[in-house]
Amino acid sequence: MSDSQNNSPNNTNSSDGNAGGDRRRRNRGGRNRNRNRKPKGEGDNKPEGGDEKKSAEKPKEGQNKESGNRNNDNRNKGGRNRNRNRNNKPSKNVKAAEVSEEVQEQMEFQSDLYNLDFDSEDQSWEGEDVLKKPVLGITCGDLNGIGMEVIIKALEDERVAELCTPVVFASSKLASYHRNAIDKRGFNFNIVDSVDDIKEGKNNLVSVWEDNVELQLGTPTDVSGAYALKSIDAAIAAAKDGKIDAIVTAPINKHNIAEAVPGFSGHTGYLAEAFGDEVLMILTAAHLKVATVTGHIPIREVADALTAEKIEKSLGLLVNSLKRDFGKVKPSIAVLGLNPHAGEMGTIGKEEQEIIAPAIASAQKLDAIIKGPFPADGFFGQGYEQKFDAVLGMYHDQVLVPFKSIAMGAGTNFTAGLRTIRTSPDHGTAMHLAGKGTAAHDSFLWAIFTAIDTVQSRMSYDEMTANPLKKQKEKN
Repeated sequence: MSDSQNNSPNNTNSSDGNAGGDRRRRNRGGRNRNRNRKPKGEGDNKPEGGDEKKSAEKPKEGQNKESGNRNNDNRNKGGRNRNRNRNNKPSKNVKAAEVSEEVQEQMEFQSDLYNLDFDSEDQSWEGEDVLKKPVLGITCGDLNGIGMEVIIKALEDERVAELCTPVVFASSKLASYHRNAIDKRGFNFNIVDSVDDIKEGKNNLVSVWEDNVELQLGTPTDVSGAYALKSIDAAIAAAKDGKIDAIVTAPINKHNIAEAVPGFSGHTGYLAEAFGDEVLMILTAAHLKVATVTGHIPIREVADALTAEKIEKSLGLLVNSLKRDFGKVKPSIAVLGLNPHAGEMGTIGKEEQEIIAPAIASAQKLDAIIKGPFPADGFFGQGYEQKFDAVLGMYHDQVLVPFKSIAMGAGTNFTAGLRTIRTSPDHGTAMHLAGKGTAAHDSFLWAIFTAIDTVQSRMSYDEMTANPLKKQKEKN
């Protein structure tokens, strides 16, 4: 025998000297890994034909009777037949509890809420053509922001001077500085000392100050805010004197003005206090208008600030503005809830049931279609805003986020309820763009056109409603 055979740990006396080693290798990793399978060469006693299979399946005598019975029992317990006993159990008749009247009312309310089969969009006040060319007062905004840039770019559009007489309240030095910074040296203002000296067909600038104000483009400073406020005050004075028909405000930085004027929260509140009017902020675009009950306040204060009276007052201002400023005969308004899913029938909050719904019910006397409260999360996603003339939200971002997602750059901030028309672009000071000449002026141009249209709309409305014999008409 060979050395390998002698050194094999499991040496056999088979006539094939290496048969034992081959078998071990096959058992470890070859074809015959199944140890119960007999290797070739050891099948002398193998039965012929299919008798091998039958004999393998046949239990040995006296050995597998018991285990076979146990296996059958196990199969009956855990196999296909395990549900036989369960199916034989008698079934119960389970009846639902009667739905409360409150739930039934809520379901009927939801059904009616989403019945949006109405159309008031093509109804508007129709009066005689108004040929007045309005005078628009324009404030300069924060001196270090993009205000003067978007003003200059908008006034370059020849349509502006054709449709209105623009008057910017600022200083010639500020205008010259920004013209040079954005390479618009060819643009010129008609510089005057008083609104009385403005000229039709010109881009006028009334000198509000002659001071040499330090400018740091891109940085809101104390003086850039203080002189922005001087521009606003000059426009307010001109409006009160009846020298201008509307105010268009360029963006300001609220913080640097609030440091000098405690409680200052923006144009809307400042103008409301100056004129002594109850106002409402509306964001308007060609096919979308949104308003908000609460303004620039922290989110944590929103729920406490909501009252049925405040919501009803907001609805009244919105209805009146849609009629007088935007020409809607019987405006349609959707009101959003405060909580997720509009409170889910009081499960996630009760403001909808206790505050918002009663305010909507009370506002039905306003001669308008007012529906809600709608869940805010899916309202815009499902396009429901297209069914209404306006949407009233409970807080700022609830309606301004979707508005700016849909109409950013083509929207206008409008102050409803103010005796003087006021519009503004839907963006801020954009300090990071100041002096670079890259700021887009589209929204500011829309703010100008919206102010012009609103002047004409108010004149038509006042003329129509002043004479009770004139009837409301529908435009085809």
